[in-house]
Amino acid sequence: MELKIIHTLPLFIRESSRENDLLMASLALSSLQRSREHSTVLFNQGCLTNEELHQWLQTLGLSSVILGNGANIGIAAARQSCFEFIWEHFPEAGYISEIHVDMLFPPDWHEPLLRYLERTDEPMVSPGIVTSTGELQPLGEFIVLPKTPGELSEMLQRLSRKGIADGFVHPVVHRAEALRHIGGYDTRFLSGKQGYEDDSLLLGMRYYMGTRTAWRPKCCLESWVYHATMAQRMSMPDKYTDFSMNEAGLFHQYGAYGLRELAEIHNGSGEFRRLFRKYTPEHKGVTE
Repeated sequence: MELKIIHTLPLFIRESSRENDLLMASLALSSLQRSREHSTVLFNQGCLTNEELHQWLQTLGLSSVILGNGANIGIAAARQSCFEFIWEHFPEAGYISEIHVDMLFPPDWHEPLLRYLERTDEPMVSPGIVTSTGELQPLGEFIVLPKTPGELSEMLQRLSRKGIADGFVHPVVHRAEALRHIGGYDTRFLSGKQGYEDDSLLLGMRYYMGTRTAWRPKCCLESWVYHATMAQRMSMPDKYTDFSMNEAGLFHQYGAYGLRELAEIHNGSGEFRRLFRKYTPEHKGVTE
């Protein structure tokens, strides 16, 4: 059977909150299963062995390709391993998504995104997301969250509306040929476990599309997904060290002008304007 889309997920189960993380993951993967296309490549980041992970997936009635061996090698490296597995074993797949463990998906959430990509030349697109605070991103509106996963799924479907908005959130669906063209995540530069990996990919897509197009990522508002956002990553003890490593890596990969392009991608982002000043010769070392 030909797969149109394959989902990628770095699965990180923390020993300190094992039961909560497994519950969160079970809700995410079970909701994904309600879509007609739910083939998933998981990268086991810990703390389960692959056999334990396989058995746990079986108890949920799920099956996925499992990569990794339970070691947390970082977000970019795990995602890249998933991409390379798909490129080698499923070269016919037209689309690749990046999903997270702290998400809930309404049925066939990806279909409006694929329709959008099929009728445009965009290299990637995101849905709108609802965060744990009830914020609708990228719109900046707020709602009251329902109390149960079932009610939340129904609400996500009711949020569907026509229109496209500038912005970038996860989950994201990539046109597989565009993702492969830019090479995915270059872990020679992104050596930290987290931080700026999305920006590296966005900049790669901006250059792929050509800077004269002033390309920016977009969200298709026909589809909405719940994403708690940073439910796990901010608990990591070395997070600021990793952020610093990847910040420096982003500069070495793309240079100061790349940081300036990122400021434009993010609608005049003050963070990337600050980084541009930090890494230009007359301001080098000044963080403001």
